[in-house]
Amino acid sequence: MSEARSHGWSLTEFLAWENGQERRHEFVSGQAVMMVGGTRAQALIAANLIALLRPMLRGSSCLPFGSDLRVPIPATGNSRYPDVMIDCGRFDPAALDASEPAVIFEVLSKSTGWYDQTQKVRDYDSVPTVRQYICVSQSEMRASVWLRDGDGRLIQQPDILEGDLSLTLGDGSFVLSLAGIYEGTGLFESPNNPPA
Repeated sequence: MSEARSHGWSLTEFLAWENGQERRHEFVSGQAVMMVGGTRAQALIAANLIALLRPMLRGSSCLPFGSDLRVPIPATGNSRYPDVMIDCGRFDPAALDASEPAVIFEVLSKSTGWYDQTQKVRDYDSVPTVRQYICVSQSEMRASVWLRDGDGRLIQQPDILEGDLSLTLGDGSFVLSLAGIYEGTGLFESPNNPPA
């Protein structure tokens, strides 16, 4: 199979097809959806997140990953590639899927912002190991956060517009500063970080 079909794949068929593709695709409602490239701001924010997370998580059972690792969605049969995630499961160097995704980050764009904050929330809500889902804007300093509540649902919290973003994992609590997430984008200004 070299071309995507418009309907009717099982996840197994999709995964076999995707292994032979040069470009990545998400699997949504039985269809292959090609992942499109992002902006420099989107790529920089994702890189900043990974750079901030790696030293924070060192020594814990959790690792940060970029957009090359899949998150299977058992409830819908979909397969997602988040921009950044924290996976706290067993490390298998040959695995293509996250083993225990705990925190998912998506960097919003004008074309995907609505989708990331509606459809993807529903998908990630159905993955019980996902404790937090965080959408980071690339056009303003803003993080929208969903936390898993006592009933096991991802519930939206007030947006974070300044200060720090708190992450709570089984290994403890971690803090990411918005200034660090947005470093180099020109969206964060301070006496030590003038606008670009």
